[in-house]
Amino acid sequence: MDIINALADKSTEALPVWKPLHLQPLIKGAEYFSHASTKSVSEELFNTGICLPSGSNLTEKQQV
Repeated sequence: MDIINALADKSTEALPVWKPLHLQPLIKGAEYFSHASTKSVSEELFNTGICLPSGSNLTEKQQV
């Protein structure tokens, strides 16, 4: 959240990566197949990733 807050201070919207389906309350208890017995790639991305603004309508100033 530190990075997301720092970007917000510079008027750049950033959001956490979407929560994996197997962590959603609606799916709780459903069978889930992780990447390996001790590693869930989707959970790792959720815990460490951020979504940055993107799109074809961003100005050069917004891209810097």
